[in-house]
Amino acid sequence: MLLRAGQQLGVGSEYGEGFLQYKARGTPERLDVDTLNERLRAHGPQRLRQHMRPDEALAAIICWDGVITDMKAHHRSAWHKVAAEEKLAFPGPPMERHVFSVSPEQAITQVLHWTTDAGQAQRLAWLVAAKLAEELRSLREPAAGVRDWLAALASSHVQCALVAPLDRASLGQTLDRMGLVHAFQARVSADDGMDTRAQCLLSAALQLNRPPNRCVVFDASPAGITAAHNCTMKAVAVLGPHPAWKLHAADLTCSSLEELTVYNMRRLFANTGHELMDVCQQHQMNGAVMSC
Repeated sequence: MLLRAGQQLGVGSEYGEGFLQYKARGTPERLDVDTLNERLRAHGPQRLRQHMRPDEALAAIICWDGVITDMKAHHRSAWHKVAAEEKLAFPGPPMERHVFSVSPEQAITQVLHWTTDAGQAQRLAWLVAAKLAEELRSLREPAAGVRDWLAALASSHVQCALVAPLDRASLGQTLDRMGLVHAFQARVSADDGMDTRAQCLLSAALQLNRPPNRCVVFDASPAGITAAHNCTMKAVAVLGPHPAWKLHAADLTCSSLEELTVYNMRRLFANTGHELMDVCQQHQMNGAVMSC
């Protein structure tokens, strides 16, 4: 069964969000973004290998909605089917965005006003989830360019993770039908219990054993771009559900993954170090270049 049928996660990581790790003595240790960047940094032979093969030092974190497939279209279809079967009214585009921004139960009781009974609301929410699962069972092909992009990442030995708002079983079955079950070295699903987008991204980086600041997030939403930057990750925006002007904060924007090469991904890190310089240092560097 599909979980979080249309519910949007918060961005997260505005204040050093991370995870708690318990040591052998039982004392907790907080693994925030800065700590993960330091802990997961390559050392010794691995650092030498990644220096010789820079693509292997990177990681791609691909978000399901808007990149692999347009989940909003499937959500909309599921809600419309339940409304038609139950003879209930469903609002048009101006109001339906509120339906997708909260949990199904809240949408049913507070947005759509289908019922005030908690049991009835839960029943209708399960119907929506069931219709959404049916929609996913019909999926056989990912969006244009996804297969070629994943193949390019694999050939360059770039680690790849998938973040999806589906339960683990549904996600595995859908990837199997698409022939992508072996394309991702890590998956973050709804069963992992993450509260924010940032937690999903950090979990993916942990599973891939890559520092967040060496990860590139592929997302189609402004919130996903913000979450990536909050985690010190690069962000590539894929046009689709949102227009380009809403995705202006991304490091790179493309209409589909067909436009990308691994070299485009590597170039996102070309200014690493220089972009973090003190303003005074940058002026000194520019002055030295001008004097030459």
